Amino acid sequence: GVVVNWTPVQALPRQITCVDPIALESKLVIDATGHDAFVAKKLEEKGLIKTRGHGSMWVEESEDAVINHTGEVYPGLIVTGMAVSTVFGLPRMGPTFGGMLLSGKRAAEVALEKLKELE
Repeated sequence: GVVVNWTPVQALPRQITCVDPIALESKLVIDATGHDAFVAKKLEEKGLIKTRGHGSMWVEESEDAVINHTGEVYPGLIVTGMAVSTVFGLPRMGPTFGGMLLSGKRAAEVALEKLKELE
């Protein structure tokens, strides 16, 4: 869910990094974890959102649906790519690399909008 440059973490004393989790703080997180939608699922485990699970494969339907549903699903959490299909119950698979690219582009646009709102 979160990409971390591990080099600074490795520079911390071993007594810290081997015992406690490394806490991260962010204004936004983009869930691009595929059908598993790991980040969104963590919020669901806490009762904060409900995911619908993905449907069966339907190429014609899923291409546009994934792009159109890409966005913020909880304050600070944006879903993109196949994580969108899991959160919204959209058809599984189908979207081509073009659809994934456009979903990622849309997620970046939403992220920029949200960051401007937070300023």
